Amino acid sequence: MTMPLSWKVGAAVAGLTVAALAGHGFSRYLAARHADELVHDYARTAALDAQLAKARAEQRSTQLAATLQRQRDALATTYREVGERAAHYQAEQSRRQALQQQEARRLQASYRLGPNQHCAGGIVINRSASSFTQAVGKSGQPIACQGNTAAEPLR
Repeated sequence: MTMPLSWKVGAAVAGLTVAALAGHGFSRYLAARHADELVHDYARTAALDAQLAKARAEQRSTQLAATLQRQRDALATTYREVGERAAHYQAEQSRRQALQQQEARRLQASYRLGPNQHCAGGIVINRSASSFTQAVGKSGQPIACQGNTAAEPLR
């Protein structure tokens, strides 16, 4: 049985059409599959990036917490040292003030007339048994007085 040529041409055209449609469909299938693989790769990459970012953020947070703790410890140490220094300074100031007051009392006492001295006519007079002498200052002049206080130190 022989087939007419038009049928053969028609069958060839139909075969080529089917082959072209099948190739086009297969091409679209491959393109869709490739697109799905790309989307899956991008999703995996995005997930890995998110994990890395989370790990970096946790590491940074830990570093910042450690730095903050160190700064707090340093600040607490500084406050403690300042408090200790202030207490030491105040103790030293109190000691100095006590020494100054003691020196002022000693100096003031050196101006007071002793039991063997008295003020007569504005001049300090020393009494030793039955003799009386004028108290003389560093300049060789008699020491002036008023009441029971001399004008310059007696001791």
